Amino acid sequence: MPLFRSCTTLRTLTQLHAHLFVAGLHKDPLATTKLVESYSQMGDLQTSRLVFETFPSPDSFMWGVLIKCHVWNHFFEESISLYYKMLYHQVHVNGFIYPNILRACSGFGDLGIGGKVHGRIIKCGFDADAIVGTSLLSMYGEMGCLYNARKIFDGMPMKDVVLWSSIISSYVENGEASEGLDLFHRMICQGVEPDSVTMFSVAEACGDLGFLRLARLVHGQVVTRAIKSEGSLDNSLIVMYTKCGDLHSAEKIFRNVTDR
Repeated sequence: MPLFRSCTTLRTLTQLHAHLFVAGLHKDPLATTKLVESYSQMGDLQTSRLVFETFPSPDSFMWGVLIKCHVWNHFFEESISLYYKMLYHQVHVNGFIYPNILRACSGFGDLGIGGKVHGRIIKCGFDADAIVGTSLLSMYGEMGCLYNARKIFDGMPMKDVVLWSSIISSYVENGEASEGLDLFHRMICQGVEPDSVTMFSVAEACGDLGFLRLARLVHGQVVTRAIKSEGSLDNSLIVMYTKCGDLHSAEKIFRNVTDR
């Protein structure tokens, strides 16, 4: 595995691939899975797929990595096709695979397939898994199905900051800024500490509503809670103040960013 980390170019990865053949390690599932992932990371998904297809009996983990690689490269339809092939070959689908399949469903924009995957998740008992649950919520939120997203959120026994951020984002992105802010208030009241992802959505909601006073309170939360403000959150705060008509504050944040 350390040899894979040293491969920084496609050429060195190809050399390592040849070495694995000479050493007979191309038959090792872990080494082959790493090859599948590494070729994809280098932008050569075709070779990644070829390595997978020439392996005699890919296990569940290898299937999952190949699906993940296709999702990374935005080949959502192909990812879904691989999932169905996996089911056809009766390969066990573990919890690691479902978040990527759900991302493929939302990326492809097919709510019907997403619903079928959701049904299988329930049947296999993965619906209580925090990561799978958050992925389900995100899928429904991205496709505008707020009722389903909220139902999943309310049904999750443990609600961490990732789950809260996901449901807040779902409402804000679908034009329900007020409900998003209400959820943020509930989150704070329940003692869940927000992060930069949460505050990004909250700042967007304040900008959409044009509430300057609330915008300043949100910015104050970022400062007092020492939430790392950089990149997309900085941009969101600038847009928030601009939409609320406070160009002075927007310019001040912009100058702080450029002076870093």
